Amino acid sequence: MRNTLTKLSLMTVACVMAAHGAFAQTPAGDPCSAATSGSCVSGTSSQSITISRPEPLRTSAYVMQIGDANDASISQSSSNQFASITQTGDKGTARVDQQGEGIAYLEVDQAGLLNSFVVRQTAESGGGNIAVAEQDGENNAILLDQFATVGNLNGAVLAQQGMGNKMELNQAGSDNRAELVQTGDNNAMTATQNGSANQLRWVQDGNGLSDLQIVQSGNQAISITQSNGGN
Repeated sequence: MRNTLTKLSLMTVACVMAAHGAFAQTPAGDPCSAATSGSCVSGTSSQSITISRPEPLRTSAYVMQIGDANDASISQSSSNQFASITQTGDKGTARVDQQGEGIAYLEVDQAGLLNSFVVRQTAESGGGNIAVAEQDGENNAILLDQFATVGNLNGAVLAQQGMGNKMELNQAGSDNRAELVQTGDNNAMTATQNGSANQLRWVQDGNGLSDLQIVQSGNQAISITQSNGGN
């Protein structure tokens, strides 16, 4: 299979888009709502996590930045990888690293101040990674690691609002799916899924909510909601 290597790095105000179809900015807390194609059904019920996006026909990267001192970089290796980064605001950072054979698909939409997103996706032959992400507010951070074995798929839907929220997700292998949503300030999330057919939906609402961490392996499905009313 033909190998391609794409590296894209932009700093400060930048707007680089190719003709692919617009990716509309989505309301905070629901990255799926403005999808222009595919399916991303999450949040309708506690166990409804359906993540799908069109398969990239070729390796492509899109970056749009509006504001001051934004920093975005995309590194791609292989032939079926797609990455789209939109940053609106100031001093946002997005780092994307896609490697391996198979499909790696990513959408990042950040708005606000000092938000950061670091992504590493590895898709082996016949596998795929999908991530849809959104951050709003100030000083929020997401770290996402996804791995896929042959014929398997990872997913994820990530959303943060407020200030000082931290989120980390590490998925490895065999149809893992997740939705992590935080609203408020100074909340923390960590979720690790290993094995096959895992599903996770973990919603937090409020301020200063503790990190439950949560490690899954096997065929589990879980849904957890924390709330303190934002007080």
